[in-house]
Amino acid sequence: MGTTSSFFGGGGGSPLPEPEWLFGKSSYTYTFPYDGVVRVHVIGGGGSGAAQSSQQLCTGGGAGGYSRKQFTVTTSTTATVTTGVGGKSVGNDSNQDNGVAGTNSTFVLSSTTLTANGGGGGLQYPAANAFAAGGTASGGDVNYQGGRSGKMYAQYNNQYAAVTGGGAVNLFGLTTDAVGGGDLNNASTKIATGGGGTGGKGGDIANATQYQASGGGGSSGPAEEIENGPNQQARTSAGGSGGARLFIFNGPLLDGVGGRGLLTLVNTSSGVSELPSFGTIGMGAGSGGLSCIEEGASYGADMQPPSAGLFGGGGATYTASRGGFGSHASLGGGGGAITCASNPARRQSGAGGDGIIIIEYIERT
Repeated sequence: MGTTSSFFGGGGGSPLPEPEWLFGKSSYTYTFPYDGVVRVHVIGGGGSGAAQSSQQLCTGGGAGGYSRKQFTVTTSTTATVTTGVGGKSVGNDSNQDNGVAGTNSTFVLSSTTLTANGGGGGLQYPAANAFAAGGTASGGDVNYQGGRSGKMYAQYNNQYAAVTGGGAVNLFGLTTDAVGGGDLNNASTKIATGGGGTGGKGGDIANATQYQASGGGGSSGPAEEIENGPNQQARTSAGGSGGARLFIFNGPLLDGVGGRGLLTLVNTSSGVSELPSFGTIGMGAGSGGLSCIEEGASYGADMQPPSAGLFGGGGATYTASRGGFGSHASLGGGGGAITCASNPARRQSGAGGDGIIIIEYIERT
C-alpha cells in the first residue's frame, strides 16, 4: 500500500509543496526551490469593462489568455517571470469610455517562452454582436484563449440601456464563447448579463422584458439563460454550478458557484431594497448582473456588486440615475460594464483581474 506522499506524487518520499502563486511584480528572476517536475501556469491580465450613460450600450472586458507547460527543474534552475496587469476601471468624472486592455504575462526558462496575452477592453457603442476578445496564448503544452465579453444583438445607436459581463480565464480548454460573459439575444432594455466562469458562460438573455439580470457562470457549468417566463416576466437567472480542479495534487478546489442575477429597487422612502441575493461567489465563478429599478428622483445610491471569484468574469451593472459600479474581476478575468439612464458623477466599470504565474510541483526528486 502506498504512502500518502507517494500517492500525491512526491518522488523519493518527499512531500509536494503547495502551488506557488507569483504576482505583484512586473519582472524578476525566479529560482526553483526544489528538484523535480513542475507544471507552470501563465495567465494574462483581464480587460476592464466599458462605461456609458444616457441608456447606451457597452460590453465587459475579455479575460487573459492561459498557457501551461511541464518542465524538469533543479534548485539551480532560474526563470524570468513577468505578470500582467488588469485593465483599470473607467468612467470616473462622468466620462464615457472604452475599457482598458490587460497586459501580457510571460515565463522564460532557457529557450522556452510562455506568453499569455491580456484580454481586450470593453466596448462602448459596440456594433451588433461585437465583443471584447479574450487574450490569446503561446509557447505551452496547451494554450487557450481567454473568455470573451458578452455580446449584443442590438445596434450601438439604440438606447436599450444594456450591458454585458466580462469573460473568465479558460483553464480547461473550452471555447472562448463557452467561458464568456452572457449575451443579449434580443432587444431587451435595462438589462445586465453575468460574467463568465471557468466552467461555463454567464447567462444569456433571450426575451424582451425590461429590468433583467442574468447569473454568472460557475467553475464547472454555465449560468441559466433567461427565457420568456409567465407573461414574459422572467427577471433573473441562477449562476452556474461549482466543483472543478486545476491542480493535479495539492492546491484549492475551484468550487465557485456563479452569482445569481440581482434586481435592486431604489426609491425615496426605503433606499436600497435587495430582491434576490447574489449568492456565494467562490473560486472560478463569475458574478451576476445587476439591474436597478428606480422610483423617485431624490434618493442617491452607489450600487456596488460583489467582485467575481478568482479567474471569473465580472457581471455588468445597469442603474437609473444614481451611479454605481460594474463588478470587478480577479486574477485574469474581464471586468463588467456599466451604463446609466442619465450621467451621474459616480460611475465606474469593473476592473480587469491582474495576471499571475503559478508554479505547481507534480513530482519532487
